[in-house]
Amino acid sequence: MCACSKSLRNNDRQQYSSDSSSKECGAVLIMVLLIVALVAGLSIKFAGDYQLGMARAEARWHGAQARAYLFSGEGAAIKFLANDDPSADYREELWGQAVPIALPDNMGNLLITVDDANSRFNLNSILDPLDPAKGMLEPTRYKSAQRMFIRLLQALPSEEDPNVPLVQSPDEAVAILEAIVDWTDMVEGTSGAGGAENDYYLSQPDPYQAANTPFRSIEELQMVRGVTPAIMKALRPLLSALEPNERMNINTIPEVLYRTINVSTDLAPLSQSQASALKGDMPSAGFYSSPADFDTSWSKVMGAGVADKEITTKTKYFWLTTVVQIGDQRRIGRSLLERGNPLFTVVRREESN
Repeated sequence: MCACSKSLRNNDRQQYSSDSSSKECGAVLIMVLLIVALVAGLSIKFAGDYQLGMARAEARWHGAQARAYLFSGEGAAIKFLANDDPSADYREELWGQAVPIALPDNMGNLLITVDDANSRFNLNSILDPLDPAKGMLEPTRYKSAQRMFIRLLQALPSEEDPNVPLVQSPDEAVAILEAIVDWTDMVEGTSGAGGAENDYYLSQPDPYQAANTPFRSIEELQMVRGVTPAIMKALRPLLSALEPNERMNINTIPEVLYRTINVSTDLAPLSQSQASALKGDMPSAGFYSSPADFDTSWSKVMGAGVADKEITTKTKYFWLTTVVQIGDQRRIGRSLLERGNPLFTVVRREESN
């Protein structure tokens, strides 16, 4: 073999070896880059998962703290209310003032407010059977609280025009009352033309049955025949669902509820001006000490006739609202407190974010 041929073969081997080494180096570089990218991706994922886990843990911890403070606010309010004079209740007492509290170490804040549950019309006070022998618009067909509810419905203002009532006649108001009585009673058969039993509710597009028990929540009222969304919206801030014998506290009710008071022979509500005059004649002390004191104002403002009223000046039930803010966590708790002798007790709890 000539020297020239050997030299060419050696050059080919060297070129092949050089190309092979370059390819191997390129493959190694790609592998390194892939590994670096994979490690970086995993690091980012693990860091994100860690941060998310920490955020969730922090949120759970703050949520648990907030819930604990809800109960502590409940206990503080009970101790505070235990010192309140039970002889008469009115909003100018200390319980009527909101109490803001800064939590330790700038953790957050707490707001405690107390409201009179007896400042609203008790929906469960109107559940007595109606007298079937009396006509629809005969006032003696109804108990006193039922007549007051009929007046309340006629006093509800329309959202579009406050001068136009939502329920424009006593007939319509009576029909709603009849449906409410049927919703809660265990008796078969309707209470009147406006009444409704299971045959009506089961015939609806989304059928359901009547409760046949007293109201546990005022929200249940929107399921009753004749209670439109507009009527429910207007009634919601004016109603409560307490024991049947609980009455409105005349010292704390809004002015519109004054319109439910009238002589027993009239199913119409008081006029707005009459209600304003009656509310404005409250004693100089700022509250009535007894229902008999209200009769004095009634006689002065309205003249003859005995007031058809279901009122009290003492509050048995209070709504406690506690708002807690810790970090991004916000909790709102509502507790219905019952005044005992001597202690208050919690009879209902609601919680939301």
